[in-house]
Amino acid sequence: MTLENSTPPPGRSEEWAAALAQAFGEVLGRPPAEHGDADARYGAYYGGNFLDEAELDHDPVWVGRAALAGEETVEPGHLLLTPPGDAAGTELVFDASRSLFWVDPRELPDTLAAFGADLATAVAESESGQWRGALLGADLGRIAGHHGVDLASADLPRELWTLWQARIASGDTLLDALCAATGLTTATSSELVPAGLGDSADQVEEEAHELVAGVADPALRDYLAAFCDEESHDLALVRFAPADVEDGDFDEDESDDADFDDDDYDESQGGTVVVRWDGAVDQYEVTVRRVIA
Repeated sequence: MTLENSTPPPGRSEEWAAALAQAFGEVLGRPPAEHGDADARYGAYYGGNFLDEAELDHDPVWVGRAALAGEETVEPGHLLLTPPGDAAGTELVFDASRSLFWVDPRELPDTLAAFGADLATAVAESESGQWRGALLGADLGRIAGHHGVDLASADLPRELWTLWQARIASGDTLLDALCAATGLTTATSSELVPAGLGDSADQVEEEAHELVAGVADPALRDYLAAFCDEESHDLALVRFAPADVEDGDFDEDESDDADFDDDDYDESQGGTVVVRWDGAVDQYEVTVRRVIA
């Protein structure tokens, strides 16, 4: 499967895009179009303790040549969204080329010293950027390819690379990222939205249902309710103040449904986080953030 990273899924009509934007605007407390300028880029990322505990952060599937080059997706089958109800268990598809890796070349043998030096240079250059020293999979693959190194080889030190944030495959718009984060990437019409809460509706706090009460499309309203419970032990919603508002300056009166804590502006990430879901009692996180070039 070849990636088409910069385009929305085929079949997303203007009417359906408008319905999605209206629905996510209710979830975020602000229309998606107000979260950045028209040229802003976004992505959805999967990370957290579960990657380490299940040893998925060192699975060779992430560092295959074609995967790091963005020529094929990664579908591990172990990384799911787990809201309650029929929406649970949505399998995710990933883009390794735009996923983020920690790299430690210190234990490389002398025969790979040049490879290690290039990795160290790339890490140092990344330190001052958005990713705090992590490398994009595409850069990791490019350096490995230049030196003829197979990153999946069992002969390399295990800690040479560690998956930190797995980029869920999607286009670059905020709407694309939000759909990817909630398992709606392939839902190109109301009829293709996965089943919602069903009999599990009473597992979701009343406030979550109220948050999406204004969603016009009934299928989206039922489905997204599972992603709006801030107290959920399955998948808890964490909303952030808009990225273009300085810490402490957000006026709750600007939104009809703004309910942000003091630390909801993510200073550690340069204010790039739009929204996050914490899954399985903090075992994993799905984070939508603005991507800074």
